[in-house]
Order: sequence, then structure tokens, then C-alpha cells
Amino acid sequence: MRSRRHPRVFLLLAALACPVWSWAGDVKIDHAWVRATAPGQKVAGAFMEITADRDMELVAGTTPRADHVELHFIRMGGGVMEMRELESIKLPKGKTVSLEPGGLHAMLIGLTSQVVTGEKVPMTLTFRDSQGKQKNIGITLDAISPDH
Repeated sequence: MRSRRHPRVFLLLAALACPVWSWAGDVKIDHAWVRATAPGQKVAGAFMEITADRDMELVAGTTPRADHVELHFIRMGGGVMEMRELESIKLPKGKTVSLEPGGLHAMLIGLTSQVVTGEKVPMTLTFRDSQGKQKNIGITLDAISPDH
């Protein structure tokens, strides 16, 4: 007599043996925009709201529209506004972190062309979780007038 094997049981066991790592839904990005620039301007600020469902960090950004992207923060010190580069921006679990004018933001440096009001600018953000795993997420920035 032949034993009957159950392929579904085998598939279930195989699936359970494989570690699963999912980034789907871990990071929510809202209201992503970049400030439109004047002709010849070589930098632009990018802003957004980021919410992560576990502790992680925003560690980098890239865009084909600039030579590189830096993470910055602005603060007032002695009556003078200071802008400093950051290695990362902490994203505490469940809290929305705002990248906004006058605070935390991403700076597009070495723009390849003018950012015109109404256009869409692609950007890739790199996130790192507490185990050191990194994930790139592509977004689109809406170019908004400097008067915004």
C-alpha cells in the first residue's frame, strides 16, 4: 500500500521554516513636497510627514534631480538660525515625524535643473530598523511654489 503525502502540509512546513521579513506597511509617508526653485538655484528643501510602525531611522535619500541629498535640521542659537547636517532622523514607533521648513528636512544639493511649480520629483528614501536592516522606498515629491 502506498502512503499518501499531503503537498499542502509540506508547503506549510516549508513556509514556516523560512524567515519572513516584510516592509510592507512599515513606513507611511504623507504630504511629500519639494520647494520650487529659481533658475540657477542649486539647492531645494524637501518636506514630508513620516510615520513608522516600529522604531527606525531615515538614513539617506537620493534623487536623479540632484548630486546628493543631505538630512538637516534648523535651530535658533544666539539669535542666529543654524542649519546642521544629520547622520539620520529617528522615527519612534507610531509617532509622526514632520520634515518641515524651519526644522527637520531633506536638502537636495547640486540640482541638475530648476524645480518648477507643479512638477513631480522622484526620490528614494533609505530607512534602517533597529536590527540594522535597510529598505529603500520610492516616493514622489510635489513641487510647490516658494510662497507656500
